[in-house]
Amino acid sequence: MKSLKTCAVIPAFNEEENIGEVVRETRKYVDNVIVVDDGSTDKTFEEASDADIVLRHPVNMGKGFALGTGVEKALENGSDIFITLDGDNQHNPGDIPKLASILVDDKLDVVFGSRSLNGDMPLVLRFGNWWLCKTAQLLFGSRIEDSQTGFRAFRREAYDKIRWSSHHYSMDSEIVMNVGRNKLRHRQVPIKTHYHCRHKGTTVVDGVRIFLNMLFWRVRG
Repeated sequence: MKSLKTCAVIPAFNEEENIGEVVRETRKYVDNVIVVDDGSTDKTFEEASDADIVLRHPVNMGKGFALGTGVEKALENGSDIFITLDGDNQHNPGDIPKLASILVDDKLDVVFGSRSLNGDMPLVLRFGNWWLCKTAQLLFGSRIEDSQTGFRAFRREAYDKIRWSSHHYSMDSEIVMNVGRNKLRHRQVPIKTHYHCRHKGTTVVDGVRIFLNMLFWRVRG
């Protein structure tokens, strides 16, 4: 681990109340932190100032686009291990060493932090996640129990194989699909989550869009 450069990439949209704490806690466990302010209209950009790099989209482009912006910057900086987590303080940065060590020690390509494995997910979100996970399992042979997780670790070498084109929340399912199609070595591990704001995140409309996208990807092959 000491010879590998780790970078956390955090997309954030209107997270002025949370992003500062997320950055400060995340810095304890990685070499660099990159925040992508995805067109926020509040003080997210200013509150993220403790990050090593803060990038800013002039308008909101979507989670998938923002994450791609951050990962591309991390590649430029020579990072070897990438950690992605959300900017809403839902994820516990203290879980980063667990994901990263499993990735490296077990010679995996991708490690998914699974909320479904610990029972913390609210009922409505649990049902939506179950539906999307079952769809991914049926269409792509996935065994991931939390296809919508934003907390994951992956190697530099795996990025080209999991690279996503979706600009919004569908990117999480697209990564799962690409992991399966490319037969990447992966694992899911339980993580703790805190649902501070239940009106944010994936909505019913987002869920339907993700479902339709998965059908399209399956037909397209």
